[in-house]
Amino acid sequence: MRQARSDAGVTAAGTARARARFEVAPAQAALGAEVRGLDLRTLDDATFADLHRAWLHHVVLVFRSQALTASDLVALVRRFGTPVVSSKLHHYQLEGRAANRLYNLPPEVTVVSNVRDRGESIGILGDGDVVWHSDFSFKERPTAARMLVAMEVPARELGGNTFFMNCYAAYDALPAEMKRRVSGMTIKQADIVDTSMNLRPGMSLDMDIRTEPGPSHPVISTHPETGHNLLFLGRRHGSCVNGCSLEESEALLDQLWAHATQPRFWYEHTWSTGDVVVWDNRSALHRRDAFDSKSRRVLYAAQVEGHRPFEAPDALNRPPHPRAQS
Repeated sequence: MRQARSDAGVTAAGTARARARFEVAPAQAALGAEVRGLDLRTLDDATFADLHRAWLHHVVLVFRSQALTASDLVALVRRFGTPVVSSKLHHYQLEGRAANRLYNLPPEVTVVSNVRDRGESIGILGDGDVVWHSDFSFKERPTAARMLVAMEVPARELGGNTFFMNCYAAYDALPAEMKRRVSGMTIKQADIVDTSMNLRPGMSLDMDIRTEPGPSHPVISTHPETGHNLLFLGRRHGSCVNGCSLEESEALLDQLWAHATQPRFWYEHTWSTGDVVVWDNRSALHRRDAFDSKSRRVLYAAQVEGHRPFEAPDALNRPPHPRAQS
């Protein structure tokens, strides 16, 4: 990661209460920061409060050279809220059986991996490209905090980088006319394909999304903690704009996605073993490059239950998020 100056506004310092000192180095990108000098296994309440403020400000936080176990990851995710357990995630169940055979994981932890054991995948998403998405946008309450721990990763030259997109910045950069147009609109989110573009069991690309189960979320979403607006697109495939013909919906979605996924809104993360990345799934999209199928990639994952997205009544009059203009 390329760094700019240290962010003194969110860097922890000694106070009357004991707290760990750490440095927050913003990335030279539209979002993201590297947190230095902090062992995530030893967080106290005051230090986490500082860390949480940095997370809301930078959207993505990177911690290098950590040594988290699955139990440590559970302790971390509980700091952010109520963990989602794997038994609620139907597409993790088969992979979870193989992963638990190898790692004996707690129910709050799942695995993202291309590794197979006894003919079964130990995790999801394999080694191919993963398209832009926010996690679990096809749920009434999409994930809030999302985190990955790199247990094994390929050499840097073999691929597997993860890209994050700043949804605050994408919203702020929309023309005023487009903001007015999409205000009040919602997008239906159906669970038809996964983010590797594999069909879910029993699904077909010929299905009419309008009649399939799935929640509808506002195009303009107001963050429940920061109060700033963001562009909430969820997933391109398996979605449609309510109140439009399919042709109108496709045209509008194509326009919004082309705008939101411009490189000026990205941060690219190159993984090393021991990396921990925590992002705000409410205000970021992410994708992953393919990597060498002969290499091993094993990441532990955990996430926090979120809220029902909403557009505030005064959304069009709200100021931009600080990182929307960085």
